[in-house]
Amino acid sequence: MDMKIFYRLLALLPLLAALPVAAQVTTETDTVAAGRRIYLEGILPDGQPLRGVRSDTGVVSGSAAACVACHRPSGLGTVEGTVVIPPISGRALFGGGDPVIVRTDRPFNPGLSIQHPPYDSAAFAAAIRDGRHQSGRAMNALMPRYTLSDGQLQAVAAYLQTLSKVVSPAVVGDTIHMATVIAPGVDAERRKAFVATLTTLVGQMNISLHSKRQKLISVEERRQRSRHKWALDVWELSGPSSTWAEQLERRHRESPVFAIVSGLAKDEWQPVQNFCENNRVGCWFPSVDLVPAGASQSHFSLYFSAGIATEADVMARKLTSTSGRIVQLVAADPVARGGAAALRRALLSSGNGEVVDVDVSVGMAAIKDAVAKLDAHDAIILWLRPADLSRLADLPTTAAQVFVSASLGGGERIELPMALRRQASLVQPLEEPKLRAANVERCVTWSDAMNIAMVDMRMQCEVFFAAGSLQWTLRSMLNNLHTDYLIERAEATLGMFETMQVQEEIGAMMMGPMNKRPLSQTPQTDAETEAMAEQTKAQRAHLEEMSKRGGTTAYPRLTLAPGQRFASKGAYLEKLNPDAPGIIGEPEWVVP
Repeated sequence: MDMKIFYRLLALLPLLAALPVAAQVTTETDTVAAGRRIYLEGILPDGQPLRGVRSDTGVVSGSAAACVACHRPSGLGTVEGTVVIPPISGRALFGGGDPVIVRTDRPFNPGLSIQHPPYDSAAFAAAIRDGRHQSGRAMNALMPRYTLSDGQLQAVAAYLQTLSKVVSPAVVGDTIHMATVIAPGVDAERRKAFVATLTTLVGQMNISLHSKRQKLISVEERRQRSRHKWALDVWELSGPSSTWAEQLERRHRESPVFAIVSGLAKDEWQPVQNFCENNRVGCWFPSVDLVPAGASQSHFSLYFSAGIATEADVMARKLTSTSGRIVQLVAADPVARGGAAALRRALLSSGNGEVVDVDVSVGMAAIKDAVAKLDAHDAIILWLRPADLSRLADLPTTAAQVFVSASLGGGERIELPMALRRQASLVQPLEEPKLRAANVERCVTWSDAMNIAMVDMRMQCEVFFAAGSLQWTLRSMLNNLHTDYLIERAEATLGMFETMQVQEEIGAMMMGPMNKRPLSQTPQTDAETEAMAEQTKAQRAHLEEMSKRGGTTAYPRLTLAPGQRFASKGAYLEKLNPDAPGIIGEPEWVVP
C-alpha cells in the first residue's frame, strides 16, 4: 500500500469511529418518528397506508387502522361500549417503574385495568401480528391483526416508550398546580365575583386526607395516594394582547401549571389558547364569548360552546333558503364583529345572496337607509349590545326576518322596538328559561350560602361547573397525570359527570322534607292542613321541573366525544313576544 494513502486512512480513523454513534442517534430519532406516524396517522415509513384485519369487520387501513383510534393519544386506552381498550404506553406494556393502572368505567361495571407481566419482543410481535395477548388468549375482535416488518414493529415499540412517560412537572408531591387567567378589560364587579367563586371552590376542594370528610376519597385514591390538593394562581394579564404570550410563558416558567381552570375575558382569548396548545397545558372551560380561531381542531382546549360563532352558524342554517338581502347591524365591539364575520363566512360558503354589514356607530341615517326597502325575502341580523338596541327606536316597521344575538342583546328580557319585535327571533345558546333556572339552582344556592354575590349568573355557574368537573376528572385519572389523558377522560366522561350531578340533586330533593313525616304530631287546623298540602304540591311540582333538565349549567346539555372541543352543540330559536318583553311559544333547538 502507498504509505501516503495509509497515513491518510489513519488520520480518518477518529472520524470513522464516530460515524456509528451519529448514525445511531439519527436512526433512533427516525425510528420514533416512524412509530409516531404509524400510531397517529396509520401511515407506514414508505408512505403506504397501514393495513390490518379485524375478525369481525375485515380489512381496515390508513387512519381507520391507526392505533390512536382506540388506544388514544396518551396510550392509556378507553372503553368502547362494554369493551375495555387497555393501556399500551411503554411502561404499561414493557414494564419499568410503577404499574400503570387506569379506570375502566364500563356501564354499571366500574373497575381498574388488569395488570399483566411485561411483554418481550416476541410477545409484542405476537400481539400486533396475531392478536394474541401476553397470556396466550386471543384479543378482542376490535384489535386488528397487522402485517408489520421487524423494523416497523421496532418503530411502534419505540414510540410507545415515549407515551405518558413522565408526570407533569406541575405535580409536586401531593399538590397539583393550577392557574386561572383574567384578561384585561373585564368589568371590576365581574372580576371580583369570578375570583371569589373560583377561590372559594378550590378552598372547599382542598380537603385534608385526614379530615372528617375522609369518606369522600375513593378506595382507589386511598390505595394509590392519588388525591391531590390544588395550588391555584390567578394570572392577571395586562397590556395589548401581543404581549400576553410572553407574560404567560414567564409565569409558566416560574411555576408550571397542569391546566388553566376556567378563565375570564371580555373578548380576545386567542393568545391563551395558543399558550395552552404550545405548552401542553389544559385549557378547561373558560368563560369567553369570542372563542379563538382553530378551537375545534385544538388538542388541549375545551369550551362550553363555540361562543358567538354558535349563534352565527344557527342563523346561517335558518337563512340557507333566503334569496334576498341580508343586512347585519354590528356594534363597535370585537365580539359583535366576530359574530358578523362568522355569519358572513357561513352564508357566502353556502352561496347565499348579498350580505351587507352596517356599523351602528355611523348613525341612524345610514341604518334606516340600509333597512328601508327590505321585504319578507330579506333578513336583518342584530349583533348589538343593549345600549345599541335602544338607539333603534325610530326604525320603521319591517317585513324582513329579524335575528337577534342573545349573548350580546341581554337574553329573553331584551328591549327591542316593536317595529322589529314582530318579526324577531332570539338566537339563544343557553337553556330555555324555566329549565335554565332549574339547572343553576345548585350553583345559586351554593353562592348564597357562601355569601358570594350573584353578579353574572351564567359566568359564575360556568366557573362552578369548570372547577367541579375538573376535580371529578382528575380523581378518575388516579396517578396518570398527563394532559393528553386529561382531555381523553373529559371526552369520555363529561356527559356522565353531568348526569350524575343531576341524579344526585334529584335524589337529595326526594329525601328532603317533603318526603318525611313526623312520627307523631299535634292535631292541625283545617287551614294548616290545607297550607301543608299546597306546600307539598308546590315542592313536588318543583321536583318534576328539576327532573326534566339535562345538566347543571346555564347550557341545555354538555357532552363531549373524541375530538370534540365544544360541549354544547347548538342554540335555541326563541320567538320574541311582539307585544311585551319575553318570548312566546316553544323554542326550536337547532344544531348547525
